[in-house]
Amino acid sequence: MYDVIHSTREIGYGVFKACFSDSEVNTIKSRIDCYINNQDYGVVYEEDGSTIRGIHGLHLKDDFFSGLIKDPRLLNLAEEHLGSKCYLHQLKINFKRPFKGAPWPWHQDFPYWKEGDGILKPDLINIAIFIDDASMLHGSLCMIPKSHLLGNISKKVIDETSWKADVSSNLTYQIEKQHIERLTANDNFEFITGKAGDVLVFDPLVIHASGNNISTYDRRLLILTYNSVDNLPVNPKHQRPDFLSANDYTPLSAI
Repeated sequence: MYDVIHSTREIGYGVFKACFSDSEVNTIKSRIDCYINNQDYGVVYEEDGSTIRGIHGLHLKDDFFSGLIKDPRLLNLAEEHLGSKCYLHQLKINFKRPFKGAPWPWHQDFPYWKEGDGILKPDLINIAIFIDDASMLHGSLCMIPKSHLLGNISKKVIDETSWKADVSSNLTYQIEKQHIERLTANDNFEFITGKAGDVLVFDPLVIHASGNNISTYDRRLLILTYNSVDNLPVNPKHQRPDFLSANDYTPLSAI
């Protein structure tokens, strides 16, 4: 655990290999499958309007996921990294369907929580469980090492207040081309590949992106965003839905 935390602090991300067993991953898959055909307000689609892109907020309505966010393997990582008790700000499953899963442009996560939810400091941490194996064919995440040390360098590229732009393939806040050209010079980037059950921890300011899924298999990531209880939202500009922005700040306890 400490190697992952050290790596996350140093370069912006770290991977905990084989954190979850095959059996545990299969259980997670079965619970996700219960919601794939559910026209729920936390489900979003690709531009074709029919290919699922993401499911949000399952911990708000499913006991399995409300328990998962308190799993000590995840919660202890979050508390150790943040140095405080924390609550879950957001849970989402990012889908990349075979041949249809669209990219995520270069971006940082923190601007969405700062501008959309009123969280003033980047004292949050993302913990992502690989639900499927992820190779280069699957549209794996690509990280720019140490980019979290630059602070918030995102630019608003879509002038609207709807939360739907925050989860679309054309994100509200992105990183300008000149920054990417400079930061990725000399192959300064890393594709995060791995096996189902691996866990990726990454800083909310690390710059990342992902491409199309050109494989015949799903590539799903279950991403938990924990926020420090010392970093609660303050006067958000826009009230985003509770499946994107928590309104329960009760500190979590491991089970």
